[in-house]
Amino acid sequence: MPKDIHTQDSSQQRASRLLLAMGVIVLLGALAYFGLTLAVNRRTPANPDTHFDAENGISVDYESAVWPVCQMTEDAALGHALQLASGEDSANANYQVVLFQRGDKATYEDFIGQSEADLKAAYGIISPRKVKLQVEGATVTAVRCDIQAYYAVLATIEYDSGDVVYVSGLTKLASISDIVNLVESVSLT
Repeated sequence: MPKDIHTQDSSQQRASRLLLAMGVIVLLGALAYFGLTLAVNRRTPANPDTHFDAENGISVDYESAVWPVCQMTEDAALGHALQLASGEDSANANYQVVLFQRGDKATYEDFIGQSEADLKAAYGIISPRKVKLQVEGATVTAVRCDIQAYYAVLATIEYDSGDVVYVSGLTKLASISDIVNLVESVSLT
C-alpha cells in the first residue's frame, strides 16, 4: 500500500509540472502575440518621393519603392479608380493594393458596410475594427478588417466641399503602415 501512495504522488507531481509548463508556454505565446501586434501596428512615418495627380482628381504622395505601380484602373466594385500596388503580380504573397475612387455622399449608401458584407461573403469570418486616420481638411471614417494573414482597410474621406474619396486596400499584416501613410497623404486637385 505505501508503494502505491508513493507512485500516485510522483505521477501527480509530474502532471502538476506538465500543467505548469504548459501554462508558461501559453503565457509566453500570448505575450509574443501582443508584442507582435504592437510591432505590426506601430506608425512609421511616410517618406514620399513621388507626387501623382490622377485623372479622377485625387492627388497622392507616395514612396515609389513601396508602390511601384500607380495608375488609373477600372475596378469591378469601385469603377474608375486610382490604383497603387506593390507590384504587377497579384499572386505574390506580399502583394498590396489600394484603390481610390472619387465621388460624393450619394455615390454609396454605406460604402464601409457594403464592403464589409462583400468581404464576409468572400472570406467568411472577418474582424472589423475602427482605425483612426487623419487627412487634412477632411473627416475620415475607417475600419481594418482582419482576414486570415491579411488586412483590408476600408475608408471614406469626406471633405467639406461634399467630395468623398472611397478607399479600399489589401495588405499583409506587417505592412499596414504603408497603407495608413498612403491614405493620410491623399488630397484633391
